[in-house]
Amino acid sequence: MIEIEPVRIGDAELWLGDCLEILPTLGKVDAVVTDPPYGIGWSKPFIANGNSRAHDGIVNDGDCHVRDAALAFASRAVVFGSFQAPFPLGVKQVLIWHKPGDAGLFGTVAGYRRDVEPIFLCGDWPREPVSRSSVLRGKPQFRGHAAAEASHPHVKPTDLLWRLVQPIKGTILDPFMGSGTTGVACAKLGRRFIGIEIEDRYFQIACRRIEEAYRQPDLFIEPPPKPKQEAML
Repeated sequence: MIEIEPVRIGDAELWLGDCLEILPTLGKVDAVVTDPPYGIGWSKPFIANGNSRAHDGIVNDGDCHVRDAALAFASRAVVFGSFQAPFPLGVKQVLIWHKPGDAGLFGTVAGYRRDVEPIFLCGDWPREPVSRSSVLRGKPQFRGHAAAEASHPHVKPTDLLWRLVQPIKGTILDPFMGSGTTGVACAKLGRRFIGIEIEDRYFQIACRRIEEAYRQPDLFIEPPPKPKQEAML
């Protein structure tokens, strides 16, 4: 039984807690857009303080049951992935995020950087005219130690999430919200957003970032209409 209440900022509903406990209380959404923490080694001192409460099932690349359980709450999903982890179910397209030139120094093989990351489009997607490249780039906001201290160790560029969220209408869910970049993109695009984060530290950062995004909305995007009560005849 969930006794906590979400933080509401604009059209964002933000939950602090375990996504496996919170998701069944929410019902279906239009899309999941998320970056699950695949095997990122939270206990390593250069990216974390060693006190992470992330699920064991998503800390190790070989077990993605928490990710897959979360993806069941929408008919379509945008999922950042790992080439070392099993692909999610229902993959229809694989996009490639080409990271900045100084990225991917850890875990190199034969001198090649780990500077690309797969993004999976899963589920049912409408047909659209061909207008987008499947290779995406984005400007980083934080680097190295600054990422661990100022935000999340694996924060994604806001402009990258903006492009991934932009084609999607309706309510978007991020069950592994981290420092809230998906929510920031939703705020700027006028999308309703539900975010869940198990780490209090990153939850507080996400709340601040999303609140700031609502203070500086994208002036070219019309916000979603507020629900209206129909007049009785």
